[in-house]
Amino acid sequence: MPAPTTTSLTPQQRRRIERWLTRRGLPHLISDYSAREDVLTRMVPFLALVFSLEMLLAIELDWPWYANVAAVIGGGLVLLAAYGMLNRAQGRPAMSLPARVGNGEIATFVLLPAVLPVLFGGDLRSAIGAIVGNVVTLLVAYAVTSYGLLPMVAWSVGQTIRHVSSVGRLAARALPMLLLFATFLFVNAELWQVAQDFTPATFTATLALFVGSGLLFFLLRLPRQTADIATFADWEDVRDHVRDTPAEEVPTPAVAVDDVPPLARADRLNVGLLLVVTQGVQIILVSALIGLFFLVFGLLAIREPTILAWTSAGDLTALLRLRVADTDMVLSTELVRVSAFIAAFSGLQFTVSASTDESWRQEFVDDVVADVRDALAVRAVCLPLAHPPLPLTPPLTPRN
Repeated sequence: MPAPTTTSLTPQQRRRIERWLTRRGLPHLISDYSAREDVLTRMVPFLALVFSLEMLLAIELDWPWYANVAAVIGGGLVLLAAYGMLNRAQGRPAMSLPARVGNGEIATFVLLPAVLPVLFGGDLRSAIGAIVGNVVTLLVAYAVTSYGLLPMVAWSVGQTIRHVSSVGRLAARALPMLLLFATFLFVNAELWQVAQDFTPATFTATLALFVGSGLLFFLLRLPRQTADIATFADWEDVRDHVRDTPAEEVPTPAVAVDDVPPLARADRLNVGLLLVVTQGVQIILVSALIGLFFLVFGLLAIREPTILAWTSAGDLTALLRLRVADTDMVLSTELVRVSAFIAAFSGLQFTVSASTDESWRQEFVDDVVADVRDALAVRAVCLPLAHPPLPLTPPLTPRN
């Protein structure tokens, strides 16, 4: 085991580790992660684009085109002038992007575009809508940026591809039982009648119910799972997990591993989201395989007269008609609905089984947990070194 040291992280080490954590969708594990400096500033280009597009709020459909062009140009000048005045008040060049986003910048983004509908058309309702839209945009952009949702999804898909053999073993184990049960549903006339009665809204709500139920079940088990993977026995255990990471060459902190600060609430949420997204990608893959199986099975085995008899419909809503080997095949809306229904239901059943059955859990969860545990080990090594303890002050020598 390396000798403990109080050496702090070098700037190069810090940057490599921060990039490594961000690419995995775990920015909250970065030491001194700041909403104003690390989140809001990364949102500036996107917010600036939205801010610019809101010049269109000056348009009035009842006006002639040249009046609207003048209004858009005038609106743009109003926004640019106000933004430049804010920058000058903050001591920055007029058109510069802020290095640190404060309350003034947030208020400007939310409130200033709402001036345009009032200024050019006296439309108070559009102004209120602009404020509400900007608040929603700001909150969504903050959530996506703060928790690294885009790199998180990209990394999760990459991990699924990298562990495709594990997913294949899991699918080979899960699919036979799921398909055996789902096949009885698929050839049940009552299910086709239910699918026939679905409106687009009720069909979407039903699928959302299955997805939400699986997500809720998973979330109820998540706190214990997160606590378990964030606990390390000793520094040797940590070192085993930081191998082949940017923290491999970082010295061991001169503190006990139990003295590493625990995960804050935002940290736990970030880790939980990564587990949900990564395992969700695998669930979606297995569910899609099941849906595709029944889509093909329905094309090959279920003829149009049978579907009409099961659904009591006068005619099918055909999306595609094929003739293969003197056999008419029809891809109908009813077949798509039934296949999607069974896929969503099987995904829920698969989620419950993978979370409660230990043997399924080993196939389904362990690879994901190991990857997340590596990131938590990197945090355990780097966090004490980002804030090394101050050296003890030697006692004063008494005067003679």
